[in-house]
Amino acid sequence: MKNKKYKLAILTSHPIQYQVPFFRKLAKSSEIDFMVYFCSDFGVTKKIDPGFGIAYKWDVPMLEGFSYKFLRNYSLKPSTNFWGLVSPGIIRELFKGNYDAVLIHGYALFTSWLAFLGAIITRTPIIFRGETLLLPYQKKWWKRAKGIVLGLLFKRIKAFLPIGTQSSKFYSYYGVSKNKMFLGPYSVNNDYFLEQSGKWKAKKTETKKEINISANLPIILYAGKIISIKRPFDLLKAFEKSQEKAALVFVGEGAERKMLENYRAEKNIKNVYFLGFKNQSELPKYYAISDMFVLPSMKEKWGLVINEAMCFGLPIITTDGVAASVDLIHQGKNGFVYSWGDIRTLSKYLENLLSCPEKSKKMGEESLKIISNWNYDVCEKAILKSLEFIKKS
Repeated sequence: MKNKKYKLAILTSHPIQYQVPFFRKLAKSSEIDFMVYFCSDFGVTKKIDPGFGIAYKWDVPMLEGFSYKFLRNYSLKPSTNFWGLVSPGIIRELFKGNYDAVLIHGYALFTSWLAFLGAIITRTPIIFRGETLLLPYQKKWWKRAKGIVLGLLFKRIKAFLPIGTQSSKFYSYYGVSKNKMFLGPYSVNNDYFLEQSGKWKAKKTETKKEINISANLPIILYAGKIISIKRPFDLLKAFEKSQEKAALVFVGEGAERKMLENYRAEKNIKNVYFLGFKNQSELPKYYAISDMFVLPSMKEKWGLVINEAMCFGLPIITTDGVAASVDLIHQGKNGFVYSWGDIRTLSKYLENLLSCPEKSKKMGEESLKIISNWNYDVCEKAILKSLEFIKKS
């Protein structure tokens, strides 16, 4: 490792398309030198099934521009579930590395808990960043048990990187003081998506022609798994009233696709398109042809597709079950937030934007302004501040 001010270990499950660009950026820091420890090579050399019956590998570079090491996984059934990644080698790495801190992403893996143990044994300060969210519908006994375990764990953690407002509330609920929190907003590679936006918007007419959508028809976009928790059915039903005014495009795959296709055929709904799974390099062209983005999920610990859509200057319609809505959606200014499952209100918001293209355009411009402050630069500063805080404490 080079001679920089701080030496950092980072533990994460596998190369993730949202994390890797940030690692490349962080590698250019003049103050932080780091090593990323991956528990698996899912999505890179091994294919991964994200839960909708398609095994794939990312089609963008995932291991370039930063230092990394794959830990050996001893799980009998490798997966991204709790027991699917068992890598005790992280403890040895913490002994060898003599790090100023270890950044651990979440506690949903057994290896994460091995890293907590290794950090405690080696007296390596812990920085924690996870998709944390208070779930009001959890059973009381589970909340109490979770409170005890997390209370003990969080006392051992030196700094926290909440990904947004809901994440900060989670830490506060479990007794973490605000002086230990440094906002590391859940972000995507804004620079990349802004560049792609310009590139693909220039080809908007060709892309629409490619998927047989009229050049003058506005597009409502859904991108993500087509599964029940994301409630794509709500969007299809809400779209029925607007079918003559717009096209509804579903990008993604999942268990509910067949039901949606059957419903479309049964009700003879016009202008609905199912494009299937699209890999990372393909997504920008569909954001670029769209006029609004809808994420109707009942629960999302964030919803990074919203970040991506905002980089393309799109107004957003989403629900109160999506954590990103609290920070990224300013009601009536760059989009709308409704109570998940409320199809009537969703339909009303679709009509609202479709009936006033100028308003929709202004909302999209506001999305661009908001997302410009939700970026990797802030994340890098948060890590640096947490390291400085640890050094002083």
